[in-house]
This record gives sequence, structure tokens and C-alpha cells, in this order.
Amino acid sequence: MIRKIGLIMLVVFIPLYAEEDALTKAMRDELARSMKQLQLENLEKPYFIAYRVIENNGRRTSATFGTLTGGSEFRVRYLNVEVRVGDYKLDNTNFFSLSLGAAGVARMYGGTVQLPLEDDYKELRRQIWLATDGAYKKALEDLSKKRATLQNKTRTEEIPDLTREETSTLAEETPPLTIPASRMEGWVRELSALFKEMPDIFDSRVQLTSSNTQTRYLNSEGGSYTRVRPAVAFIARAATQAPDGMPLEDFVAAYGRSMDDLPSKEQLSARIRELGVHLKALRGANTIEQYNGPVLFEGPAAAELFNQAFAPNLVGTRRPIADNPSYERYAAQADNPFIDKLGARVLPEFLSVSDNATAMEHLKAQLAGWYKVDDDGIAARETKLVEKGTLRSLLTSRNPVRGITRSTGNRRGAGPMPSNLFITADNGLGAQELRERLIGQIKQRGKEYAIIIRSLGNPALRLSRGISMAAMMAGQGGETRVEPAILAYKAYADGKEELVRNVEISGLSAASFKEILAASKEQTVYTAPFRGRSLPLQSYPTFEGPGEGSLVSFVVPSLLFEDMTLKKPSGEIPLPPVAKHPFFDK
Repeated sequence: MIRKIGLIMLVVFIPLYAEEDALTKAMRDELARSMKQLQLENLEKPYFIAYRVIENNGRRTSATFGTLTGGSEFRVRYLNVEVRVGDYKLDNTNFFSLSLGAAGVARMYGGTVQLPLEDDYKELRRQIWLATDGAYKKALEDLSKKRATLQNKTRTEEIPDLTREETSTLAEETPPLTIPASRMEGWVRELSALFKEMPDIFDSRVQLTSSNTQTRYLNSEGGSYTRVRPAVAFIARAATQAPDGMPLEDFVAAYGRSMDDLPSKEQLSARIRELGVHLKALRGANTIEQYNGPVLFEGPAAAELFNQAFAPNLVGTRRPIADNPSYERYAAQADNPFIDKLGARVLPEFLSVSDNATAMEHLKAQLAGWYKVDDDGIAARETKLVEKGTLRSLLTSRNPVRGITRSTGNRRGAGPMPSNLFITADNGLGAQELRERLIGQIKQRGKEYAIIIRSLGNPALRLSRGISMAAMMAGQGGETRVEPAILAYKAYADGKEELVRNVEISGLSAASFKEILAASKEQTVYTAPFRGRSLPLQSYPTFEGPGEGSLVSFVVPSLLFEDMTLKKPSGEIPLPPVAKHPFFDK
């Protein structure tokens, strides 16, 4: 049965509350009481309250060199309270202040607190009450400060703080994922033991994580949803050093909703052995001093480049108002240069981009960004972002941005982010045609060789948390920070290829993507952790996947850039180990 109340659409599953659990009942009862009674003296009452309870349980198992290093079950439950005071046009949100008060954690971290794991209705009500009280008091304080700040500023644009949307009531029934600990331990032991065959690898880790994430959501407009997301992630990381000390890393990552969705253990073994071959070859490869010229990003490298350097610009975020000039640099982290480029060309005319959370698979590959409703309860749908090179829209939540007044159904976590991004090319080239186009650029520009990049690093999948000097400097002067290439090759006109190592991308910006010369007709499906723009202390746990960071799936062609600057790392380099790896020192 479907009911419509004003702008609110309710998809009611009957019986809706017949067997409501203690937590959902506590949320619903406290929400009703708060909307009725929550008012401090003669100050304003909330006009909107939302509760999100995110419960994550599962097991994480890790091993190195055939030996277990960790194997533990986990279960956590968090509540995020969203209280808005004022009205849809102007409320306490989209405002940045670090002032603290007596309400503690709920005031500091946007109303996010940890809840008891037991379904004790009275204790859950007490915890929700305290968190709501703290969030309400901070909302009053922020609204007062925001109004005072605006009195000293001239507003050049009037953007509402919350959009009015059709929200859904949805209950998903998904069987939880259960994997025996013995099976997980067997996998990581066996797969990590493969590195005993690789004397050129100095460090390695293998991790397998399974989880079930249940989200319960209620808001004062009548919207609600309950969903369970089973997920499993396999990640193998390996690192070594070249003879000159430069670090070298590679990884194997696979994600799914069950173990059956992952590659088989034999397939993962083959990929890990291939990783070992690559790292061994990289140790003996040469570096390049500096290169300026055409670069072809193939398959996964094209997807990772798009993930790190272009996709964050497709997220509709706006700079919040700050009550202190010293906080302006933090608020500036939310700036998105593409907000001013709606209707402008951001890609070549033969490329288009869309986001589609309703797609579950493509080319027989599972897509990680699938969902029915986003974290605001807005129905998922396809959004055309770039049409024939021209930017048409950005991904938004119920916090609108200039030029986009409605949510696209893309809130994931603290704000909007992609789900499944599709990059399509009109008149795409075959693999051989794309290679010939690259060779044509070598001859046309009188160069000895061009560069092909087949794999890029991902910041969430590094084994070492250190970053290169180039990465530290990236982001200044409009430059986009991108992880170094893992596999890069010099490509000569005669078809010969030569592996090169420690290749870093320099001077890349959003404008660089307008210089793409050609793209392939073949597409690659690639899933990876995504990091967009966010402000410190403005988020809450999402647990959207057992990997590190929320997962986004990319469907991309290979991309040929007309001109790009590549160079080797600069700065101090640690010396390699003095003695040999003890296991291989026979």
C-alpha cells in the first residue's frame, strides 16, 4: 500500500509495527516525545529531527607470512541524531564551529554516540533522550551564532538549508551473512603463506572481513527505513624497496555480498603470485627523471584516476558559514570548483558520466554502490552528471547547493557521494586502435616513447601510511593529489614496452580531463574505497563496507591524455634493510 501525505510518500509494509523491536520502538517513541516536548524556555522548537542507528557486526581475520595476526569478532551500535532548529530556509546546519559545551560528545561530533548492544528499551530511551538533548542544545547555540555571523556578512545567494522531498518508508529483509571463523582463518593463512615464495617482498598483509550492517532510520516528516547490508572484503597488500631505497607497493582487493561473490581461492592465489612477479620486476626497473607527453591509462588505472581526481568534483558540497576566521581554512575543504561550472564543458564532447544507485551489476560484475534509498530515505535513481562533455548536475543530499535545489538521492554517510559511476564514450576505439592513436602521438610530437599506466595506488589500500613528498605538496595551487602509479611502462613506436617504477603524476587538475584525446569502447568494472570532501568532526560511522572507506563502483573505458607531467619522487628516501629477509637467508 502506498500513501502520499503532502510531499511525503509512504510505502507501507503491513504489518508495519506489529513486531517492532525494542530499539525501533525506543527511537519512534523518543522521536514523537521530542517533537512535542523539546523546547528550552522561550527558544525555538525543532522543526526536523532524524535518528539513524547503525549496527555493525562481523569478523575480521588477518595474517602475514602464513601466520595469523588477528582474528576477532566485532559488534558496535551507533546513534546519529540530526536536530534542526529554525526552518527549511535557514537553520543551524551548514555552519562550522568548534565550540564545546557541557553536553559532551554529542555536541562535539554532530550528535553521534555509541548505544548499548542489548535491546533494553528503557536504557535505549535514556541514551536517545540524552543524545537528542545535547544535539538540540548545540543546534540552538549554532543557530544563534549563525544568525549573529550573518548579521556581519552580506549574503550574495539565498540557498535553503534543507530541501523538501518525497521520502519513503521501506523495510528490507536481507538474510545476514555468516562465515565460519575456521574458513576465514584458513583463507588468510593459506593466501598469506604465498609470500614465502617471494624473497623480493619485504612486508605483506592479508585480511578478510565479513560484516552485516543494519541501519534503522526515522525522521519527523514520517520517513523511515530499515535495511541490512551483508558485505565481505578481501585485501592483500605487499611492499618492498628498490635497491636505491624507493618504496614499492601493490595490492589485491575484492569485494562482494558473500564469499561466493569473491574470486575463488585459486584465482586470488594467481593474482597474489602475479603481484609478486610485478614487484620483483619493479625492483629491477629504471625510473624516469621527468616526462611530459601523452599518457594512456588502461582499465583499472583509468578507474582509479577518475576515482581520485575527477569523481570528488561531482559531489555537490558547499562551504559552510564559519564563525571564526581561523576556521575558514577548514570550511574551505568543502569547496567544490564544479559548482560554478554547471553548463560548462568539463570533459571532451565524446564522454558522458552518470550515477546510478539502482544498478546491481554490469558486464556480469557486481556493483558495490547499489541501494534502494539513500541515508536520508530518498529513493535511488539515475542522475546524468555530464552529457557529451558538459556538466549538467552534481550529486546532492537534502542540503542543496547553488543551482541544484533537490536531492539526487546520494547521501551516504555525512553527505553526498557517488554510488555507481558510469563513464561512457561515443565512438570509442578498440584496444588496437587506441594503441595506434598513442603511437601516432609519439610520432607527431617527435618523442622517443609514450607512457602507459595500468595500475594506480589507492590511499585507503596502502600498506605503509607514509606519503610521498609529491603527494604532500599536491593540492596546492589547484593541483589534485593522486597516488603514484604501481605499473607504468614506456611504450615505443615499434611496440616494445619497458617497465618503469616510482612514477608520480604532477600538475594534474580537473581541467586536465578536458585534454583526453580518446577513450576505448571496452569498459572495466572497478570497485574501490572513495574519499570525497568532508569537514573534520562533521561525520558519523557508515560501515558501508568492511574495506577502508565507503565503496564506489566505476564502469570506465581506458583514457588517453594528450599531455601529462610525470616524474620520480623527490625528498629523502629510507635505506633498504641492511641484512636479507631471515626466512630467505639460507
